[in-house]
Amino acid sequence: MASYENYPSGYALKSLHRIGGVTKNSDELRVHIDTFSAMNGISRFCEYNYPWRYSKEENISLENLQMKNFTYLLNENSYIEGFKCLMSVDGFSRVRIRIGFPPISFAKEPKVFIHGNIRNTDIMNRGWPGCSVIP
Repeated sequence: MASYENYPSGYALKSLHRIGGVTKNSDELRVHIDTFSAMNGISRFCEYNYPWRYSKEENISLENLQMKNFTYLLNENSYIEGFKCLMSVDGFSRVRIRIGFPPISFAKEPKVFIHGNIRNTDIMNRGWPGCSVIP
């Protein structure tokens, strides 16, 4: 069960494809996938063809992401200037041992965040589930 929860980025990308399709303001959807997300469930097999374009460019500072004109970000950070957090995906955090049944449970917490570029009003007006942050 713990390994099932170890791939939150794959689930995030699947949700992004389902909710975040083409908008009136853009015919190409540019998604930046940070290093954490790339290592936690995303492979080339998860990617779609046009109009989706993916970047796994490393060493882009959070401040410089908005200059790159990405439509969406999949990122381990809950806040990024110039983007709105649209959805968070939980992943495995730790094992909890307790008295009673079941004696072991798995704790999850938000691990991957989908952000949308705030300049794209079509994206901002969609029915996103919203973000929860780590307490």
